[in-house]
Amino acid sequence: MPPSIRYATTSDAVRIAYATMGEGLPLLCLPPFPFSHLEAGWGLEGQRQWYERLARGAQVALYDARGTGLSDRDRAEFTLDAMTRDLEAVVNRLGWERFALCGFFNAVPVAIDYTARHPEVVTDLVIWGGFARGSDVYPVPLPPEAPDLVGIYWNVIVDTAARMWTDGSDARELAEFFRQCVEPGAALRAFSSARGYNVLELLPDVAARTLILHRPHAPAQRDEIAQALAAAIPDAELSMLEGEAPSPFSGDIDASVAAIERFLGIEAPDTGPGRADGAVQELTPREAEVLRLVARGLANKEIARELDLSVHTVERHLTNLYPKIGCRSRTEAAAFALNHGHV
Repeated sequence: MPPSIRYATTSDAVRIAYATMGEGLPLLCLPPFPFSHLEAGWGLEGQRQWYERLARGAQVALYDARGTGLSDRDRAEFTLDAMTRDLEAVVNRLGWERFALCGFFNAVPVAIDYTARHPEVVTDLVIWGGFARGSDVYPVPLPPEAPDLVGIYWNVIVDTAARMWTDGSDARELAEFFRQCVEPGAALRAFSSARGYNVLELLPDVAARTLILHRPHAPAQRDEIAQALAAAIPDAELSMLEGEAPSPFSGDIDASVAAIERFLGIEAPDTGPGRADGAVQELTPREAEVLRLVARGLANKEIARELDLSVHTVERHLTNLYPKIGCRSRTEAAAFALNHGHV
């Protein structure tokens, strides 16, 4: 069941849709605008699983940016100040005094800006696929919002983004979700605004503990940008994850959630037996093969080659088998397989 939708009002009178789920450490997730829709997003298996698993040990809040999703669509302004007003409205409505922030993609500069300016409230910062200067990831200006051009560029942007986020798998479903999130003209304004973001000077002022999650094999995530963030933010931790999908909601979902739980000190409740009384028999034959190769130390690409599968399919098998054996990461799965003779 999707979480209940509530609304916060910004200082410039924009209604922002938000939701909360779970109990525990307060964690506010900024939306990866312009592709955010609280209701439609719950129909995407990977996105729903990611938030549900994180909410096992945390109180997670998420929201739609103005101009997108269930928030006011007629106020499609995406400047850094506007995005900060959205964030502040949700924070005020939640009433949290201290909390962790998690930013994805275009929302990362917003999270950095807020964290640097509010060290008294932000305890921890988690970054996924982010940047400090928009021109580093959007080097070429987007086309003008002329009516005869918007439709053409919109379809190209949506289809390309969907393939990139999922490494090509389930791209059609994701593209349809993107179309529900935002109107074409607003989407172009969002990307154009993000290109102008620059919070480089604020990076040394980030006092919160910071985790930067990065998939080095994902084509849309550049190593040098993640490394530059880690070098500029004091004592930031850069964690490399396996997989080729740029989105946290695709690929090895459990590994990304486990990395956040470890960093934040979240102790999620046990989700499975992890014992030798038949739990592993719930695995499909293919899942059992993947588990065996994980225990041998093979990377996902090597497993894919060994079993004649795509890397994405291997990642999906891992996501499905983890809860069946009571594990939350690749390391735990390998230990389980070794301890129970599945090698």
